[in-house]
Amino acid sequence: MKKLFGVFIISFLVMLTACNQPVEDSQVEDSQEEQPVEENEEEVIDEEETDGEHEDGNDVESPGEAESGEGEIELADEKELTFEIEGQTETRVAQFNRSELGYGIYVLEGYTLHSEEPGRDVLVFNNDGDFFTRIIPHKNEGSAEELKGAIEEHAQGEIENLQDLPMSGLQYALKESVEISGERTTIYHLAKEAEGELFQLTVFLPAKEAQEGVAPSMLAMLETVHP
Repeated sequence: MKKLFGVFIISFLVMLTACNQPVEDSQVEDSQEEQPVEENEEEVIDEEETDGEHEDGNDVESPGEAESGEGEIELADEKELTFEIEGQTETRVAQFNRSELGYGIYVLEGYTLHSEEPGRDVLVFNNDGDFFTRIIPHKNEGSAEELKGAIEEHAQGEIENLQDLPMSGLQYALKESVEISGERTTIYHLAKEAEGELFQLTVFLPAKEAQEGVAPSMLAMLETVHP
């Protein structure tokens, strides 16, 4: 009897060992299959960290300096212009305008830039169209000396040089006094160079009360003319 009981115990242990082996093998296989998933999660985390570093890096474009498809750098939509009117310092917000002729300019409220004819624009004071500036870009055509000579040759009034005009890149600055439709008008003949491009600017300022405010406003806007 004892021998039969011993044989029974040994057989039971053998069967138990055989049943447990596949379970352990299955657990090992499941563990091996889960490892690639953990690696993928690490890769996703790495990609997210890389994106965060790009956002904080120098490659991100600043507002108002976005690069266009042609490699142009667009200027900010708004700009504060500071100038003096009757001895008082004024700071006003101007809106960026891109002319069909290719150049950019910041225009104050109350003024409008539009095309006059092929190759030239006008910047007009909305309250009185007698106040305006004619803008002519001269890319690779002509020179400041030739333009100045033509003005002096065809002037209808007295010509004098303007001194200490608040504008950068000036190639010449002349003032002419004429009479237009029975009204005395001051004309500024200016040539401004920006990035190698020449702009001919002719400012018409009738002898009216608004001249004291329009003249410095016009000059502040013309200072921002840029290819």
